[in-house]
Order: sequence, then C-alpha cells, then structure tokens
Amino acid sequence: MLAEPLLIALALAGLLVGATGTWSPCGFSMIETIGPTGHTGGTRTTLAACATFGPAAVLGGALTFGVLALLGETLGAGGTVAYVAAAAVTLAAAVAEARGVRIVPQVRRQLPIGWRTAMPMPVAAAGYGVLLGLGFTTFVLSYGVWALMGACVAIGDPTAGLVAGLAFGIGRAVPIVILAPLADRRSGERACEAMAMRPGLLRGARAGDAVALAGVAAVLLATAGTAGAQAETERTIQGGSDPSAAGPSLAYELGGRAIIERGGDRTEVQGSDPAVGGPYAAVVRDGAVALLDSSSLEELDRVPLAGVDGVAVAKDWLVARAHHGARDTIIAFPINGREAIGNGKLVASTRSPSQLSRPSVDGKTAVYALSKRGASLLLAAKLGKRKSRNRRLRSSKTSAFTAPSISGSTLAYVETTRRSQSLRVGTIGRGKGHRVYRRGSGPPTLWSTALAGKQVYFTLVQRNGDASLKTARR
Repeated sequence: MLAEPLLIALALAGLLVGATGTWSPCGFSMIETIGPTGHTGGTRTTLAACATFGPAAVLGGALTFGVLALLGETLGAGGTVAYVAAAAVTLAAAVAEARGVRIVPQVRRQLPIGWRTAMPMPVAAAGYGVLLGLGFTTFVLSYGVWALMGACVAIGDPTAGLVAGLAFGIGRAVPIVILAPLADRRSGERACEAMAMRPGLLRGARAGDAVALAGVAAVLLATAGTAGAQAETERTIQGGSDPSAAGPSLAYELGGRAIIERGGDRTEVQGSDPAVGGPYAAVVRDGAVALLDSSSLEELDRVPLAGVDGVAVAKDWLVARAHHGARDTIIAFPINGREAIGNGKLVASTRSPSQLSRPSVDGKTAVYALSKRGASLLLAAKLGKRKSRNRRLRSSKTSAFTAPSISGSTLAYVETTRRSQSLRVGTIGRGKGHRVYRRGSGPPTLWSTALAGKQVYFTLVQRNGDASLKTARR
C-alpha cells in the first residue's frame, strides 16, 4: 500500500496546480460564463451551474489521473527506477515553476462557447467542468499538470491517481465556484481585476506549485527504495507456508508439519494442510479431512476425501479441494449443530490442464481461483443454497489470479503478469484493490494468502523450494 506521505504530497500538489489554472483564459471565461452576467437566469441559474460544474471538474480530474495510473500499473510501473525518474521530472517541473518558465508544450484550446446557448446553463457548466478537470483539454498554466501526470504513470497505483486527480479537480473548481456568483458584484470584479492585472499573484501561485512539486519529488526519492508497494513485513516465519488465519489463531505448514498458533503458543498437530475458522480447526489426516475444536484441538468428526490437499473452515462450513485423476474439485460440507460434518456438495469442478486453487471460506461465502487455457478467474460461491451460485469476481486473459482468501467482504489474492507479481487486497466485487506487496516476475514467488484483521499473511517460495511465511499490514 502507498505510504501516506506520498498521498498527502500528491493531494497538496494537485490542489495547488489545479487552482493555478484559474489564471488561464478558460478560467476567467468560466467565471464570466456561469456568473450572473453570462446568462439571463440570474443568481438561481448561477448557483445551479456551480453545483454541476464543481462535481464535473472533480470527475474530470479523477478520470485523467486515474486512467494514467492504471496505464502505469498495466505497464508494470511502480519500481525504484520509476520512482526516481518521476522524482527527477517532478523536481525539474518545480524548478521551472519557481523560475516562471513559459509553459511548453502549451494547449491553446479553449472551451466551446456555443454550449452555453445550445443547452441549459447547468448542463453546459457540467461539460465545461469535465473539460477543465481533464487538465490537458484546455490551457495549461503550470508544469505541475504534466509532472503529476507523469508521476501517476510512474507510480502505477490507482489510489495515487485518484488522490491526485480528485485534488486537481477540486483545485480547478473551487476558485471558479467561489468567484462566479460574485461576478456582477464589486468584490468579484476587484478579485478578477487583481488576478488579471497583477502578475505577481500568478507568480506566487506558481511558486506555491514549485514548493508542492518539490515535496512530491522529495517523498518519491525517500520511498524509492521500497517502491512498488513493497510493504515492510512485520513478521517472518522461516519455512512456513500456506497460512490460514481467524482472529488470534494462525495455522500453517512448517517443514511438512501442521502448526496452529494462538496467543503466542505454537502447537504441532497431526496431519497436513491445517486451517482455522470460527470455533474450529481442520487438517488432512489419512486421506480424510478432520474437524477439530480450535481450543482443545480434539477431533470432533472427519470425512473421507481421496486426493484432498487444501482445506478451509468457518463456523458453518468445511470446504476442501481434491484431485481425482485429471480433475480438480472443490466440495463444501455443512457443519451442523452437533459439530458433525454433513453431506458434501460440489462447488466447482474442472479438468486438466485447467486448475482450481485452494479455497477460502468465511460465513457462507467461499472463494477460489480457476486457471484455464487463455484466462484466469477469481470466483465466489454462495453456500447453503440448493445449487451453489458461483459469481465471477475478477477475470483476465493477460494476468493470472491465484491464492485468494476472504475475511468478511475483504478479498486478498495474488496477481501475476509478465513483469511482476502483486499481492492485492480489496473489497469483493469492487475493482482490483490496492497492492500490499510487489515483486518482479522471477523467484521468490508469491504463493498462498490469508487475512486476519488488519494483517495479511502470504508465502514466498524460493527457486529451490524453500518457503517463508510473512505478515504485512493491509
């Protein structure tokens, strides 16, 4: 996840750079156009136009910078080199702003004046707002516009793009929304005259941009060493792998042994592929899945399942993956009030070369990944229905999704591209989420994940097969 100082620096720079755009011909024109003297609707129409202009400008900023950040993410940006390059560009822009260098390249396109006569003023104002918020569609009054766009591509994180874009849109909108209703009053006229007749005000605005851009450059350089959301891990368990977490309990494999931790106490449990969830734990024993009491670790029940090699457990459900020849299956078993395992229900099935991942379950939702020729999918199954309803959460033909885990409405998973591997955490059904950890495409490889509170557990596997279990804040 991006460091908070970088987001703050981007927000401040975006706000000031956006506000500097008020000095452009389009900025002055907008004050006059939606002000009371620009139409026959009076103050009521002006207020309505301001109400549509402001959100539209914010939307335009979010679109430009958000899309550029997504482009950077797609290109695999976000590493140390990209951060240093972005810092250099941003610092150069800061120097140019401080010296008042003429803006190049300059966009000399102005707002389409015909809109205000062809459509109601509030509708036209919304269109004008989008164009101003986009940044590159009208006059540019600060090198910060180009520098922040480049920085968003280099950082390659949608959160950074949205923060910079929203701040830029707010900066463009607020001065106009404040001045437009005063355009027919002496106070408004004096303000506009001062902006137009006193070059020192624009120089001061650009100097403020310079300071903010220098701040962005400084933060980029300070975080370049851990760029790409390379979160500092809080704990490492050498040899640990395949985590499962629930509250204070953590289960994982360590050198082929099943380990369950609670309150700092580590207990070895007979079996393999351990999992914890709700009041239970589960392990694979002698070709069966054993359900255990999470406190005493006594076996409550077991269900035979040939080929099982992945288990997840929650308060009401036990979910397992098994291999049967060339076929992978995921089966969900209800846990009844007598702490006994009920009859299994098929959740998913696929034949080689397609593969199913280890499942994860919380409440009545199980998640898993399906890798097949030409596509990768993350899916969620709603348990407890007569027939499981599998919902597509993510899909891609260019990225591979693996190792999903769920906690409430939060989803963690690994995304692999040709350039990198990223551990992502987000909300089910709402975009790709943010990166918690990122590596290049080579070993060590990001493997299984688990969620517990504000922590995310993940496995790193070295080229020789050695694994380590790590913990990071999400």
